[in-house]
Amino acid sequence: MKPFSNKVYLLMSGSVLFGFVGMNWNVPIFVWFAFVPFLRYVRLGHSYRSLLFALVVSQILSTLRIVSEPFHIWIALFAGIQAGIIFTILLWVWNYFRIRYSKLISPILLFAFLFTVVEWIGAYDSDLGVWGMMANSQIGNLILLQSASLFGATGISFVIYLFNICFEQVLSESIDQKNVTRPTIQYSLFSVLLIILLYFYGTFRLSLPIDGKQIKVATITSKYEIQTIWKDPSENEKNTQLTIDKTSVAAKEGAKVVVWNEGAVLVFEDMEQTFLNRVSSLAKENQIEIVAAYIVQKTSAEFFFDNKLVWFAMDGSIRQTYFKQFLVPGEPVTQKHSEIEAFETNFGKMSVAICYDFDSLRLTETHAKVGSGMTLIPASDWKGISPFHTEMAVIRGIENGSSIVRSARSGLSGVFDAYGRTKGTLDYFEENDGILVTSVGTTKLNTLYSLFGNWIVGIGILYLSIYGMKVLYFVIKNRIK
Repeated sequence: MKPFSNKVYLLMSGSVLFGFVGMNWNVPIFVWFAFVPFLRYVRLGHSYRSLLFALVVSQILSTLRIVSEPFHIWIALFAGIQAGIIFTILLWVWNYFRIRYSKLISPILLFAFLFTVVEWIGAYDSDLGVWGMMANSQIGNLILLQSASLFGATGISFVIYLFNICFEQVLSESIDQKNVTRPTIQYSLFSVLLIILLYFYGTFRLSLPIDGKQIKVATITSKYEIQTIWKDPSENEKNTQLTIDKTSVAAKEGAKVVVWNEGAVLVFEDMEQTFLNRVSSLAKENQIEIVAAYIVQKTSAEFFFDNKLVWFAMDGSIRQTYFKQFLVPGEPVTQKHSEIEAFETNFGKMSVAICYDFDSLRLTETHAKVGSGMTLIPASDWKGISPFHTEMAVIRGIENGSSIVRSARSGLSGVFDAYGRTKGTLDYFEENDGILVTSVGTTKLNTLYSLFGNWIVGIGILYLSIYGMKVLYFVIKNRIK
């Protein structure tokens, strides 16, 4: 068992496992062991400087997997350095309390809850949103992802953290003490049993039909890049006409709701009302709902826009004008507040979001609270994050109990039901007409998550608070003595 005591081996193996967790080239099984080498490393008392270096490098290299135009390397550097520092600090905190207060607080629960709570804070409040969640590594594992309906993606991450620390604890006690303690055995059996039960739950849930009527929906994808329509007015006009023509085709194919991709067309401020009248007439003539996503150029020379959508009802009236709320760092668009609302249509209750909005747990939980049964999402990706970004949105749908209709330029457009099952997809990078028409339900499923939110995080905060005060009392008491 010498490799498990060799610091170079531990850092290298941990970096490799971590390097293929989440995003494209994801190896789902790696995440269940990704923390084990690093936990073993700090347990043995090796250098935190070397740990920090390894984590930063591995996270930068991992993030480079999604680098392609227009995503710049500096964002990978920023994200990698940030993640490396946070993980190093958390591992230091865990090891500090493990060494000094293991009789007062369980090292296993401390690790699992500490990492889960910090992950939730990042997904809820940081500029990177849900991109750092360990649950993302299980995209494609639809059976396990059903448990997001119980306790959200943070709950899945908690199970992953719990399994990692249990495995490492068993490994270390077997090597160092030649004996595994009873609490470690109990927590390990609990983690394995929990995973098995979640798989049974997911299998059972997927066997149940979703009640309610299905409707035909469509995604319309522009093949014109934003830079192209910004630089060339004639190309912009061609793109606008083509988008409208595609909408008409989708309506003839039976679509009742049509969603354009983010920034599908460019509109000048003085021509915006004319454009809106045009789309309004299109909705009324075809008796369809249209989520028309477009950008409005603010100045003639500057690459800076309003990023918005206007949702037209079947009678041509405007249901909602909505501006993008959660902006990608450095995105050249205005920030204007819009309320997240669910509207009762002839087909069910629906809401809208724009691309990165659905990467913020703060925003996505609101869609659940307002009772949306279908979320319509214009989006614009790039090759490095396709199809991963669309698949991430599916987890939000499982959490909220809602169908997802996501139309993406430079990515995968898709329609998914409330279980996350694929009803239809269209790849921007494959040869097609940019029109996806398929059927999906609009019934809102009442999930435990939509009722109680990230309750597993609440338990974690309560646990850390109670035992944190217990440790504090112990410290103060000993100082008085």
